[in-house]
Amino acid sequence: MDADSIRLVRVTTPDQSDQLWAAATSREDAVDRVLSAAAKGSNAGLMDSLLKPRQEAVRTMAIGEVRMLSK
Repeated sequence: MDADSIRLVRVTTPDQSDQLWAAATSREDAVDRVLSAAAKGSNAGLMDSLLKPRQEAVRTMAIGEVRMLSK
């Protein structure tokens, strides 16, 4: 994982609502880690954008952590 960035993952839940998740993981692991935490039956895709860890919503994330940013 690039220690200076957090991956963004867009999730579509089974009820077709969209969520934005942050993943403090490698690019290769981001989608799988988010899907393991999201609602069963969700679909997910990695976004091109990255967040910097100093941004308030993700400042305290530990390496390997995933966090829902929006419902």
